Amino acid sequence: MGAVTQFYCCYFLQSVEHRQSFYIGSSPNPPRRLRQHNGELVRGGAYRTKRKGSRPWEMIMIVYGFPNKIVALQFEHAWQHGYKTRFIGENDRLINKKNSGSAGRNIHYKLALVRQLMNHTFFKFMNLGIQFFNSETAVIFEQNKFGIELDPCYKEFNKIQLSENSLSLSKYNLKQLTIDDLSEISDANKDLVTNFYDASIALDKVRIERYTEIMMNGCMQCPICHDEFDYISEDPDLKPYIVLCINEDCNYISHMSCLCRKFIEEEDHQDNDINILIPRGGNCPQCSTILEWTILTRYSVMLKEISSK
Repeated sequence: MGAVTQFYCCYFLQSVEHRQSFYIGSSPNPPRRLRQHNGELVRGGAYRTKRKGSRPWEMIMIVYGFPNKIVALQFEHAWQHGYKTRFIGENDRLINKKNSGSAGRNIHYKLALVRQLMNHTFFKFMNLGIQFFNSETAVIFEQNKFGIELDPCYKEFNKIQLSENSLSLSKYNLKQLTIDDLSEISDANKDLVTNFYDASIALDKVRIERYTEIMMNGCMQCPICHDEFDYISEDPDLKPYIVLCINEDCNYISHMSCLCRKFIEEEDHQDNDINILIPRGGNCPQCSTILEWTILTRYSVMLKEISSK
């Protein structure tokens, strides 16, 4: 099993002054990338976002949860090239050519692409999340102009969220924005993106510290297969991939492979017509907390890397 990235997202920018100007990109650090696009950091930023009159840019949403940079780049490219990407069937493409005029630049179309990509099997089992920083963008997404329904798993795992105190530009006169208006919007957006990113990183740190402390208990037994593992042992065979519950009040721990089989059996029981190889998640056998398989896997790999140092 390869290394995982702590955080990687694809982001959607919209020019504050020119609301029909958009930019799609990807980054492991969206606050820093936003500052680059807006010229606050000298190095970095794409040529298109440096064009006169386009700044400042507002990061209106991100799609996050990618296991690594490569997968994020695949999503980014598909989002930028919805008219030809292999992740959308030819008959399902909303636009079939690059030079599609205003239709291809429409925000409804760009948000519809997100729905289509997240419904593709390749991305769906990653349990990707969407975080909106602009409330008007969230409303447009929910309007779902093209009628593309998201797989129910995203609602089941509560993966579509709007940031608290999200921006709304309706109170501004967009045709006569002052320098103070632009600064206020830009700073507020930067704070929203930074708060979300910092909270995500902080949560990972807290969980890994708790998991590491649990692992220091030495020899433990998997409650499913009853075999033992020991992460303080010198024997690498006693250090398999393990998973732990994300509930801070629960100390459930088992082999990754054992819980994987259990979750698959439970999903198979719900729909016998689907041949499941990787589960989306399930309930903790001890406390019933809903667990996303991609999150469990990421922490398992991180713990394995820590133990091997």
